[in-house]
Amino acid sequence: MRLLYSLVALSLLTFPLVAQESVTQLTNPPGLRWQQVNTLNFRILYPKGFEMQAQRMANTLEHIREPEAATMGGTPPKKISILLQNQSATSNGFVTLAPRRSEFFTMPTQNNNLTGNNDWLDLLATHEYRHIVQFQHSITGFNKFVYYVFGQQALAGLAYVSAPSWFWEGDAVATETAFTHSGRGRIPYFDLVFRTNLLEGRVFNYHKQYLRSYKNNIPNHYVLGYHMVSYLRKKMDNPDVWENISGRAWRMPIVPFTFSNAIKKESGLYVKDLYKEMAMDLQKKWKEELEGLSFTPNERINQRSTSAYTDYFNPQVLEDGRIVALKSGIGDIEQLAIFSGDGQKKSFVQGPVNPSGIFSAAGNKIVWNEYRYDPRWRVKTYSMIIGYDVATKNKKIISTHTRYASAALSPEGNKVATIETGTDYQNKLVVLDYSTGKKLKEFPIPPTDFISVPRWTEDGGAVIGLKTNKTGKTLIRVDIASGNFTDLFFFGEENIGAPISFEKYVFYNSPISGIDNIYALDTESMERFQITSSKYGSYNPAISKDGKTIYYNEQSKDGMDIVKITFDPSIWKPIAEVTRTGKGFYQHLVEQEGRPTLLDSIPSKVYPVSKHKRIKGLINPHSWGPYTNTSLSYLDIGITSQDLLSTTTIDLGYRYDATEKTGFWRAKASYQGFYPILDFEFTQGDRSVDEGNLTYQEVNGIDTTLVTKNLTFKWEEQKFETGLRVPLLLTKSKYQTEINVGNFVGVTNVSDFKNSIDGGGRIIPTNYPQYIFRDYADNGTLLSNHFSFSATNLLKTSRRDIYSKWGQYLAVESFSTPYGGDFSGNQFSIFTRMFFPGFAKHHSINGYWSYQSTEIAQANSTTGEGLNNYLFRNQIPSPRGQTVSRFQDYYSMSANYTFPIWYPDIAIGPLLNIQRVRGNAFIDYAYGQSKSFDRSQAYTSVGGELKFDVNIFRFLPQLDLGIRYSYAVETGVGNVEFVLGNIGF
Repeated sequence: MRLLYSLVALSLLTFPLVAQESVTQLTNPPGLRWQQVNTLNFRILYPKGFEMQAQRMANTLEHIREPEAATMGGTPPKKISILLQNQSATSNGFVTLAPRRSEFFTMPTQNNNLTGNNDWLDLLATHEYRHIVQFQHSITGFNKFVYYVFGQQALAGLAYVSAPSWFWEGDAVATETAFTHSGRGRIPYFDLVFRTNLLEGRVFNYHKQYLRSYKNNIPNHYVLGYHMVSYLRKKMDNPDVWENISGRAWRMPIVPFTFSNAIKKESGLYVKDLYKEMAMDLQKKWKEELEGLSFTPNERINQRSTSAYTDYFNPQVLEDGRIVALKSGIGDIEQLAIFSGDGQKKSFVQGPVNPSGIFSAAGNKIVWNEYRYDPRWRVKTYSMIIGYDVATKNKKIISTHTRYASAALSPEGNKVATIETGTDYQNKLVVLDYSTGKKLKEFPIPPTDFISVPRWTEDGGAVIGLKTNKTGKTLIRVDIASGNFTDLFFFGEENIGAPISFEKYVFYNSPISGIDNIYALDTESMERFQITSSKYGSYNPAISKDGKTIYYNEQSKDGMDIVKITFDPSIWKPIAEVTRTGKGFYQHLVEQEGRPTLLDSIPSKVYPVSKHKRIKGLINPHSWGPYTNTSLSYLDIGITSQDLLSTTTIDLGYRYDATEKTGFWRAKASYQGFYPILDFEFTQGDRSVDEGNLTYQEVNGIDTTLVTKNLTFKWEEQKFETGLRVPLLLTKSKYQTEINVGNFVGVTNVSDFKNSIDGGGRIIPTNYPQYIFRDYADNGTLLSNHFSFSATNLLKTSRRDIYSKWGQYLAVESFSTPYGGDFSGNQFSIFTRMFFPGFAKHHSINGYWSYQSTEIAQANSTTGEGLNNYLFRNQIPSPRGQTVSRFQDYYSMSANYTFPIWYPDIAIGPLLNIQRVRGNAFIDYAYGQSKSFDRSQAYTSVGGELKFDVNIFRFLPQLDLGIRYSYAVETGVGNVEFVLGNIGF
């Protein structure tokens, strides 16, 4: 078992190294001028114009450095580079090795259930720096040995293999919660689904809770991890308990289940038992908090025809009283759904929705934010505003190449209020014309403040929103005519969200009671009231046109419902009568760390600024020594380099091919700082290919003898290939669209070419009959050109979808020898694949059609005619379970019907977790003909596949394993194969 565990771990460890060879990196436009702030322990890289925030982050990171390391190794990490990415409209951040760095995507989110009342960059700093600390702590024991022998990539791989993903993120969430006033551990929405599942009796086993499920909605590993980390720290009353556990695991990561064993040594419980105890404790605690509560009776608007978890989020009222909401779930892609009195009637599938803001409706129009991408530069993204008219079914692009987050439609439907965040991190309130997208008004906001979720007042003369700064959160009103900002009410650390205005009231949701509910502020008396009492949580209030009904979201066991209650202020509960039943699950973390006001006292030191010289950092080695690929067919010894801005990757070393049992030197480089990516590769060494046994008639005079000998080709090869490729991301709708085009020129020089039968070249034997192997270059030089084009257009998928319901893929490959040389050959191929919905939900009809034309000339050993013909490798698939000859013209096609069979969620101990069983029935057909040889043949295969989506050894990445039976119609031969993904073996 230990060997099997090590092989699986090794495959997961080395996958990034293999994938890195052809990956398109996250790069910025080349004209961006980078600066850097250097401190004793950090190098902050940022585009020019972002200096104020760079200085602030330099001070923040230096300030939190020692406190955040105290409970994870104690020793702060060595100096590290932090990249502040201000060209992206996404809100994210990560820490990685290979090369060692962290990147902050600085566009602040509008989602109060993610940031709480924190500044976005402050939240990133506290969370991501803890990951830096974790990586530093992982350099211990065997991991330390691996680090020095293999470098950063191998360290990252083993660190992740030996400690589950939930620990990494859970520990970081616990850290952000302890050191900030509003981390995710303090926000009820964060554990909403987990809490709902437990209170509904869905105490799933550890494997299902961590590895997730196709049957039930399971919160991500951040939620599980936070509660596991927090619970054990409280149970053991020891802030260092996870330092001890992770340290043991990282000291000997190749031992199976070392992390669970380390938990056992600290707590007396294995990981699955710790989870069960934690879940039982939380279930009991949350049940007690509900005791004595009476819940608001309401009427549900949406109907549920299935138990598959589905959310109907952010209800909005249209002109005719219908309700529109954002529908999404475990079995449904994100879409706008419209409800009338008798159920859902219409839907509209949006493009890549920016989750930072929520959509808005007025009259018959709806507006929301979507992402758009620079086709070439993957870091540079936009957040634009899209409009949709329900009556006319017209979609409208209101803004392009913008950085808008949140969108609010005015009551008349002719203006849009939104928040614009510049590349300098400063934000402002903007009013746009719905029809033209032109800016009508803009209101700058002080650098210390952040404005979020604007909404119009009923008369359209003002906008309300939330202002957040160091002091807390305030409800504000902005007069559009005068531009005056008025603070309506100061909520302090109360994390309110989704405010809307109606008459004298402002409605919002708040977690003040410990459970999110709907509240109202009377702007005349400044009194506050609780409107709903929910078992799990209520969100996103909306008021009917006649003012008689309040619509809102209420969490249920199967997702967020749209519910309604009567608008009746006489039954609302004054805020003074609201008691906090939910106490949260974070106080012990705050007490253990002992620095609850850590971010309240950030220094303001000014650090020296200098220009970042790209040329000095182009060569940046991060991984070295031996490594292998996922199939274990290669063993490399070398060094890999990538600069911090991800423009230049270099791979140098010696590769041993386990299949050929030969080795060669290789050098590969990719420069991605130009619009076309420039790739180089050079290899030099021995080659050997074993073709198996060859049976032939050997002629000696008039006698013939049937001979069987092993045929092996050996030669020395030098190969150089270079070219340009342009990967373009063109997604602008519900379809993910990409185009890749490239052209490469190759020079292959072959010497000392010989076969094992007669010592000659690729014609075997020298006397009649002859066996000619054209897909080898023999002695000489092959000058080749390779052009490729591919295009993908796939409808986005839900978790349960096996394939996209609608989609197309096209690939064109052309190989030729237009530059001369000793060999000639041409090959053209086209491959296209289509996806269609099946006869039931999550079923798929899919198939491909392909064609390949290859130059195959008659060869004559006497005259030499045709001997210089080179046969390029086959580029299109063949019928499953069959061996196909090469032809001048070759057609191949396939039809598949793919369907889910069962969602078992069965764990066989810690070894295997089966999430889904699925089937596939297929028919494959191919036809080849070679007119020059007067030869043709058809191939037909029919069969089926039974596949299992599984996790092995509790590793989060999912594998696709199965068995395939194929029957060759022409020969009547059946074949059974085991398959990994689409690879048979």
